[in-house]
Amino acid sequence: MRKISPDGVWNDFAAQLDEQFAYYQKSWNTLAGADDRKIATENYILTIGVMFEGYVNDLIFAYANRDCSKVMEHLENSLRACLHASPKAEAAFNKFGDFKHRDHLTKAELKEILDPEGRNTSFPDFGAIEDRAQQWLVAAHAQRFTNMNAQQRAVVNAAIAARNNLAHRSKSSLDRLNVAFDAGALFPTGLKRNVNLIQQAGHYLKARPNNGDSRATILGQLLRNASEFLVH
Repeated sequence: MRKISPDGVWNDFAAQLDEQFAYYQKSWNTLAGADDRKIATENYILTIGVMFEGYVNDLIFAYANRDCSKVMEHLENSLRACLHASPKAEAAFNKFGDFKHRDHLTKAELKEILDPEGRNTSFPDFGAIEDRAQQWLVAAHAQRFTNMNAQQRAVVNAAIAARNNLAHRSKSSLDRLNVAFDAGALFPTGLKRNVNLIQQAGHYLKARPNNGDSRATILGQLLRNASEFLVH
């Protein structure tokens, strides 16, 4: 069975991002009203946020599929922790049992371990993505996540926060949105908010700092760059 390729995961995601950006630009140029452009912006950011979630899940899976030794280590440690809670079971395993190490798991077997319910994991912020990568991936692959700089992390956090706010429209998600867009690392990008709080993500993201690109366009491009960093 062929291994899933991180490059293949990236290429698919990049093509989807390009497709969504082209549609957003077409919508922006077609729609002249501020409210229409706000809705187009919300749909664009919500869509790429959902796509990014799937991308991260697929990418971690692809890296784990390249080298599953960290997965095997995690499984053994989890098993031994459970056995340690039951002295009789631990004694029986130590006498009669054995943990069989394998150099490779099939994609189906890996899927059962990393995604037993058959759905993507939702990450509240970049820190949770980094934790998951360190849990399942060998150091060489996990470092692709841990080596992301402050601005890349802030961009990911902003994209996740915007996606969640647009999906849920709750006060708590708006509060998290304002925290994410207050990151100092976003200052050079035009995404960082001022003293005033963001009241609506769509209105904020459709705005064009210094009459340039919309914040949604800026966020989409920076998210694309940060996502590619995880592979190349």
